[in-house]
Amino acid sequence: MKFLLNEKLIKPKVPTLQDIHTAHEKRVWEYWINELMKTEKVLEGNLCSMFMLVMSLCDADTKNQVKIIDKYPDLQKKMIQLGY
Repeated sequence: MKFLLNEKLIKPKVPTLQDIHTAHEKRVWEYWINELMKTEKVLEGNLCSMFMLVMSLCDADTKNQVKIIDKYPDLQKKMIQLGY
């Protein structure tokens, strides 16, 4: 369960649009930004689903061990935000 407390979110590099740009460069930039936003939504949904699946597979003993952790209130808030 340490992975839940030591989470690290790695996001892809956001493309930048220069101040002076062509119409084509702007369209390409808009396309990449839209794709990036779609990818982030899918990844966040997958993360929530995976977390809920792992927690549902835990038995009562494992869940009690998680409750003993000092940072359990923070973990509990994340679980509530994820809908578990």
